Amino acid sequence: MKNFSVSYLFLGGEGPAKPFRCPGALHQARWMAKAVYCLKLQMLKSQLSLTGREKAGVERVALFVALVYCKQWHEAPISVKAPLNDVLFLEILKTYPDQTIAKAAEQALRRHLWYVSEENAGLAFFDSRIDVEEKKQMVKALDKPASKKELKQLEGKKMTMSSSLSSFVTSKTRSFFQKLDADEGFLAKDPALWEEDDRFKDARKWALGLRVVNDAAERGIALVQRYLGSTKSAAQEKYLLQLVHHHRKLVGREKKEDLQKKAF
Repeated sequence: MKNFSVSYLFLGGEGPAKPFRCPGALHQARWMAKAVYCLKLQMLKSQLSLTGREKAGVERVALFVALVYCKQWHEAPISVKAPLNDVLFLEILKTYPDQTIAKAAEQALRRHLWYVSEENAGLAFFDSRIDVEEKKQMVKALDKPASKKELKQLEGKKMTMSSSLSSFVTSKTRSFFQKLDADEGFLAKDPALWEEDDRFKDARKWALGLRVVNDAAERGIALVQRYLGSTKSAAQEKYLLQLVHHHRKLVGREKKEDLQKKAF
């Protein structure tokens, strides 16, 4: 939530009179941490010795983060919003005034559109922001033949700001409901009545419980990188990773000194 509070202050909001925490090392910081630093730099620029080029660059990044990226980042873990958010994000980038930054952001976004597949398009059926008429078209598209070619990922170039979500739905989308073990009976009803259907409610609950790939993957990659080479075989490495993951769930993120205090 740090990015939200700093973005709010940057845009002129009022908050508690608390000093900013000193930035830490950036060499391993995630993008959002660097984005928050840019927001702070922009607010404190009168107290810093920055060149004209640095000031301009910081301002451009800060504006993009506060006006565009912050909302997208916050909603990224909400699985059912992902398909529509990607279409809307592309639309925003096409109309964003600073096209140099917008094009760089679009290029990065298109590298992550691989999951907008025929199967995962099923997530959009549970997005309350999508109107009834579009959902009717999505239901009709469930009878459309699946792609003949089995794609590991969709080509990002095929997705544009004018893409309708129904264009990604095919008969293969039904496998999404099958994997959720969801009763598809609600699909036979008018989408306007889905919210009252218990079958829809149960399926949406399971869909909302899905973990977004990037969140889980980043933690998994960090874990593998930390213990890579610590064992002599792949089997031992797999066991070690499972053991560390289990230990973290039991103990949490307590520091060594905290555990020592408990022990003595």
